[in-house]
Amino acid sequence: MEQRFATGLRALQKLFQDASRTLSIPVRFALIGGLAVSAWGAVRATQDIDLLADSDPSPLTNLPLRDRLQRFSERRGCTVEWRVGAPDDPIPLLLRLELPRKMHGLGADILWAHKRWQREALGRTITLRISGFDVFLLHPEDLVLMKLEAGGPQDLLDVEAVLATPPLELNFTRLKRKATPLHLAAKLDNCLGNTKGRKL
Repeated sequence: MEQRFATGLRALQKLFQDASRTLSIPVRFALIGGLAVSAWGAVRATQDIDLLADSDPSPLTNLPLRDRLQRFSERRGCTVEWRVGAPDDPIPLLLRLELPRKMHGLGADILWAHKRWQREALGRTITLRISGFDVFLLHPEDLVLMKLEAGGPQDLLDVEAVLATPPLELNFTRLKRKATPLHLAAKLDNCLGNTKGRKL
């Protein structure tokens, strides 16, 4: 992992851990996006850090908590923007952070879990030692499901890359079983088909 991303990710993890203690609201989070894809062995370029997060209560419905999280982050030098989608938006709430300049001014997008399976995925996170510190990663099966659900061209390429060189933690039978109730089985089969000829 590039040093600037390692520094930024370490700062983000500390930010949420400190927020959990200070605000007395445990925040669970895990790395998703391009860095997570790379961590699971399918290296690709990325420009920012993406996290999935959840808390109880959740800022999805708790507006005072949004304000508290924003003030907490701003006091630590971050630029903060809450992006609120429409009720049927696939991303109803996103926290956009820009880290302080001393942290290379990296941007971070924090997607707040809004579905039961996403919250359950945060209970299955895996800790890996990367660049000298522990990184909280979404399980590769859950990462694949999130990418399938997002469904963008880069998301599907990421899925194919992970499936082509699957980490030991990824079980194909279990992944297919999880994809079915989420109506993602057809997309998964298509991505599997596109990996023919690669090592599976």
